[in-house]
Order: sequence, then C-alpha cells, then structure tokens
Amino acid sequence: MTSGDVLTQVRELARERLALTVEVRPESRLIEDLGLDSLRLQALAIEVENHYRIILEPEDEEAIKTVSDLVATIDRKLADK
Repeated sequence: MTSGDVLTQVRELARERLALTVEVRPESRLIEDLGLDSLRLQALAIEVENHYRIILEPEDEEAIKTVSDLVATIDRKLADK
C-alpha cells in the first residue's frame, strides 16, 4: 500500500464517517482547516485504528497536526506490523 493509497482512504473515511464537506488535502490541518473538534478527532482516530488495524498511541496523536502527518503515521505503523 502506497502513501497515495492511504491518503485516498483517509479522505474517504473523513467524508463518509465524519461528513466532511471541505477538501481534504495533505497540507490540511485537522483542527484549523478541517474544523475537527476533540470529539471528531477522536472519532477519526478510532476509524483509522479500525480500518488499518493499528493502535495510535497518545504520543502519535499529539504529533499529528496535518493530514500528511496522519498518513505518515499510518505508513509507519503499517510498516512496523
């Protein structure tokens, strides 16, 4: 699975599960650009964990500020499996 595949799937998860209507780009900031509050951030984390069968540790979540940060974290977690 490539980073592009992960990005496409994250976009789909955001649209389908969080009902985001804004464009989800790699440089999009989760809070400022996508407008995610703490509950929606947690919902996204749960969706990602369930979809990819990974665990996002608290330190992972703290470091994720943009969509590209999320994609990179997913890539790293999948490579570690």
